Amino acid sequence: MTTPLHERRDLTREILDLIDLRRTFTDIHIEQDRPIMIKAPRGWLAVGEEPVLLDEMAPTLASIEPEWETLLQRGAIDRPLMLTRCRLRCNIYRTYGGRKLVMSIRRLPLQPLPIDKLGLPAYIRSMIDSAKGLVLVTGPTGSGKTTTIASMLDHINRSRNSHIITIEEPIEYELESRSSIVSQREVPIDTPSFPAGLREALRQKPDVIMVGEVRDPETAETALQAGESGHLVLATMHTGSALGTLTRLLSFFPLEQRERYAASLANSLIGIVCQCLVPTQDGENFVLASELLFNNTQQVSALLTDPAKLPFVTDFMKRKEDNMSRLLNDHLASLVAKGQCLPRDALRMTYNRMELHELLQTLAPH
Repeated sequence: MTTPLHERRDLTREILDLIDLRRTFTDIHIEQDRPIMIKAPRGWLAVGEEPVLLDEMAPTLASIEPEWETLLQRGAIDRPLMLTRCRLRCNIYRTYGGRKLVMSIRRLPLQPLPIDKLGLPAYIRSMIDSAKGLVLVTGPTGSGKTTTIASMLDHINRSRNSHIITIEEPIEYELESRSSIVSQREVPIDTPSFPAGLREALRQKPDVIMVGEVRDPETAETALQAGESGHLVLATMHTGSALGTLTRLLSFFPLEQRERYAASLANSLIGIVCQCLVPTQDGENFVLASELLFNNTQQVSALLTDPAKLPFVTDFMKRKEDNMSRLLNDHLASLVAKGQCLPRDALRMTYNRMELHELLQTLAPH
């Protein structure tokens, strides 16, 4: 009696089934000769035990990029893949001297979340109701910055008659024009770089400009200029605190010019949302924790123009004088107090562990 041939698994179908699960995860990791892994709130988990073979990966690779074998010789491939219920951002790369293939897949919803479903306070809308100025959304990789910015843009798109230009690498959420005109431009396809895209945008009659990431002096300078000259600018940075964001932004400029750019920042800053995703108490989901700095009445501007006063931004947030700004630790402590996350997960997310530890001690029953 002949044994049936090993039935080749349908990897694309498995990916679709994973995405249809109600389970919370951000990424799928498919590595040749290893089981599929997903990134759950508390880290990477294996899905099943069967290792994925190269010939099982090939049809999926071909559906992402037909020329994958040729292109991989030049380096990693980054491609979006549209599905009926979501978009996937796929990165394909080689490891171990070309002996193994890996697919790293990020799951993105087709539609941005409504702004009131982000987990940010309702008054966050006041940041994007401004006609001009600079709003920075910051945090580590995988902290939901793209989702927050997409929700903000979607809110503007539905509530204002404006021209929105985005400069992204790659385009993550596709926004349809609603009340606004939306022009989404992708680096390096529609424009060679972030600085070039930003410079070009200023000649394209925008009301709102979104810059995927501020990571060089030229982008920082142009973003400040645009915010000062009558545009609403939304941008992201990989910084972990509001003070760290301000310091990093100013550090792009030479010392002798810093005073000028600090004045420009003081003039244009609307606010900073610094966020991270914390596992919920049961580890099955995420809750958004955020540090918020508002500059609605230019109350922070005086601290920005004098380098010696910059550290006092933290004191201003601690005092909560405007009833809107807050430190990350205050929000993390309140999430723990409400039983939404565990102290150990909150401590992992903070940039000031000692302070949070003390705050949590005051919550603990004596």
